[in-house]
Amino acid sequence: MNIEIIREKRKTLLLKIVENGKILIKAPLRLSDAKINEFIASKQKWLNSKFQKMESLDEFANSFDFDKFIYEFAKPVMETKNISLDYESLNDAKKLKAIKKQYLEMFNTLKFRAYEFAEKYGFKVEQVSYMASIYKWGSFSNKGEMKLNYKLIILPHELIDYVIIHELCHSKHMNHKPQFWKEVEKFCPNYKDMRKEMKNYSFILKTDF
Repeated sequence: MNIEIIREKRKTLLLKIVENGKILIKAPLRLSDAKINEFIASKQKWLNSKFQKMESLDEFANSFDFDKFIYEFAKPVMETKNISLDYESLNDAKKLKAIKKQYLEMFNTLKFRAYEFAEKYGFKVEQVSYMASIYKWGSFSNKGEMKLNYKLIILPHELIDYVIIHELCHSKHMNHKPQFWKEVEKFCPNYKDMRKEMKNYSFILKTDF
């Protein structure tokens, strides 16, 4: 295991997994190595579980080949080489630009779905537009503008619907207090499961295109 131990002024031990599966431990200044090793051993079952989950998520992420395919609703719908006649002669930067353009052309599917849900469930939305973010799937402003990440189209139908409902509920509650989640639950009773499932697709946000 790749373990980094940082000693600092603190009273308790802290363990967390950081990038590339590295284990970071923060320990009190005078705590012995034996005590630290004992602590690591006590967390071995938890660590194994986390590493297994990370490995599973990596395998899932690798099942998407964004260089070769365009995806819609978690399924490949066309090969990237068919985006344009000259696609295969483009350099890498221009290929990424072409892929992004293709997904932006597919954004109307998300837009129409948002307006459909707003009308169906009685939410007021002034405008729906796309956003490009490596952190967020969507947002809703106090001016009634909904923004949806254009990469959202890659996710399964049920997760797309959850994100849209989530953002629409912000038209009534501009926070994540209990009242907000009660509103979400009215239209998405299994929202807790959806939130967990969304984490499996977070790698898409940081994928270049």
